[in-house]
Amino acid sequence: MARVTTLYSVLALFVAFTLAGCGPAGTPEPPTPPQEATGAPSTPTPPPSEPTTAPNTPTPPPSEPTPSVEETPSPTSTPVPPMEISSTAFEDQGEIPPRHALCPDQENLSPPLDWSYVPPATESLALVCVDSAVGFVHWTIYNIPPTATGLIEGVPQLGDLEDGSLQGPNDYGEVGYGGPCPPPGDAHEYVFTLYALDTTLSLPAGADADTVLQAAEGHIIVQAQVAGLYALQ
Repeated sequence: MARVTTLYSVLALFVAFTLAGCGPAGTPEPPTPPQEATGAPSTPTPPPSEPTTAPNTPTPPPSEPTPSVEETPSPTSTPVPPMEISSTAFEDQGEIPPRHALCPDQENLSPPLDWSYVPPATESLALVCVDSAVGFVHWTIYNIPPTATGLIEGVPQLGDLEDGSLQGPNDYGEVGYGGPCPPPGDAHEYVFTLYALDTTLSLPAGADADTVLQAAEGHIIVQAQVAGLYALQ
């Protein structure tokens, strides 16, 4: 009997222990659901932004090299135009007015002459007028000052002139200018040649054309011409 009592006691203790583990206090609590976040909802991370810089511009192909141009050196001084001579009485190869002729009974005045662009190195000027058809000398004047720009109409028929110019004889045998006096027929050409010289001729007044031109040889810097025509009917 005592053995049965003991067995019951053990069973009672076992049951009590089991019930203690399954009772309200020992009942396992259900799992706690996940709590909602108490803070502000998290902002989703934006996708990476596109680059703000402009897309790469394709590199242009290298330009072709510019061919080098040979530079022309600039002149050190301005070129001087060639010396010129003209007359207000007639155009080049134009008709010489009768007042500048000797025949028939004309005024025999030397025509006005103008010139320009005399070279800076000029020391004196000389002028000779010749009938190109026959080589007849109509005027020889030399040692004209280099600053002169022309001759007036009707230069006096003197060997020494006020500006220092000197005159020689014409082929009529007179000093100074002698106008055209061709034979009747076709017009003759009268060529007025101006010479720029690099010296003053060491000649006295009265030197003829041949003497003047011989003395000027080797000293002529430049020369210029104008010609007129004259005919006797």
